[in-house]
Amino acid sequence: MDEEVRIKQYESKDYEKVMTFLQSIDGLQEIEEELFPKAILIEAKDEILGMITYEMFRKKALIRYFIFEKELAHELILQMYEMFFANLRKQNIKEVYAIVTNPNLSEIFTHLGFKEYPKENFFLTEECILNTKYRNAMVMMFEIPY
Repeated sequence: MDEEVRIKQYESKDYEKVMTFLQSIDGLQEIEEELFPKAILIEAKDEILGMITYEMFRKKALIRYFIFEKELAHELILQMYEMFFANLRKQNIKEVYAIVTNPNLSEIFTHLGFKEYPKENFFLTEECILNTKYRNAMVMMFEIPY
């Protein structure tokens, strides 16, 4: 691994770098800053190259930002993911979900151990995902090993 590349927990001093990274993402309509403190980052040369974060819903984790540069080495993504899971374990979170709208990402999630989850059993707030703008997305779930 390139010695200048680091995988790290978000710190408040990373705010501007994370904002710059997210603002550069096409199609990202809203930046939810309240998700930053739970983020794991891939950083090189003072730039963010990848990040993953989540929010809690119904005592489960829902991945919100799982964004990385296309050229990023697969091992770095895995290391970011392992640190992410370690943080979830520390909080005694047993399940993590992802709403996948990009078919290419479903392959990545499958490789990481996620399984497809029945959409009719998945609710955002009080509404079944089938009745939301995500009705055509795939819901995937991973049980965190302890």
